Amino acid sequence: MRTTLTLNQIVEEWIAGCDRLPSTKADYRRKIRLWFAWLSARDINPREPTKEHILQFKEQLRSEGKSQYTYLSYVTVVKLFYQYCASMRYCDNITEGVKASVRHREHYKHPLTSEQAQRLMNSIDTQTIIGKRDKLIIALMLLNGLRACEVCRINICDVERREERVLLHLQRKGHLDKHDVVALPSITAELYEDYISERDFHSDEPLIVNHCKGRKSERLCTPTISMIVKQRLQAIGINDPKITAHSLRHTCGSLLVEMGTDIEIIKDLLGHTNSSTTRIYIDMAQKQRLLKVNPSQHIEALLSKK
Repeated sequence: MRTTLTLNQIVEEWIAGCDRLPSTKADYRRKIRLWFAWLSARDINPREPTKEHILQFKEQLRSEGKSQYTYLSYVTVVKLFYQYCASMRYCDNITEGVKASVRHREHYKHPLTSEQAQRLMNSIDTQTIIGKRDKLIIALMLLNGLRACEVCRINICDVERREERVLLHLQRKGHLDKHDVVALPSITAELYEDYISERDFHSDEPLIVNHCKGRKSERLCTPTISMIVKQRLQAIGINDPKITAHSLRHTCGSLLVEMGTDIEIIKDLLGHTNSSTTRIYIDMAQKQRLLKVNPSQHIEALLSKK
């Protein structure tokens, strides 16, 4: 580095100038610090890494079993940092030529089948408060297509009864307000009522909290919610790395497509900014249909005739 600033000072200067949400800035800070820690653990001066070190870092993340989306997101943050440093003439951009694109047409997470989704919902024992909470989490993601971060942000007061309907005010990914409103199906509304009936609460408290004995109830963070869903999936024998908490959202979109729901309605339910993103679910549903129908069997039957 051609500057007397410390690495922490450079990182904070870089992040302060990023036009990103606070949660994204926190993610950048966490990932770049992991990169520095990785260098230090290998006796590499964090102020003088090379392109080869970045490639080694990328390969280690991949070999640890992290998904392509995850390890490329780490490399993307490293690239952004050194692009900033190069623009400030603190150092050369050592990331030129390092591939870190995380935007592909392919969906990284697979949806559940309708049978798997039903098994997941039915597998959760709601005799305990943790069971009630976990089943509510899964219902919100599976039936309304919410992201884990959107579930994390829900407060108890965000749920509103209006005539015969139960409405949920949402803070979507990338938004700072809760202007989006979705109607909860009856099963989710019942799970909500069942869960909060077990708690002493104020209306402005978070909906999804921890229930550890001896600890204050606090909002569950997004990774913890994702981990809970993953554990519930594993409990019914689903341990595919391409099936995660986000798969519940994909399942919601794919099942709605299979049932012939209008694409614009699905778009609004999932909170997509344009329908081109939603149309991915059409492709996913078509692939699932191809596996079920297997048109190759018709050709096989034809050619097998004597």
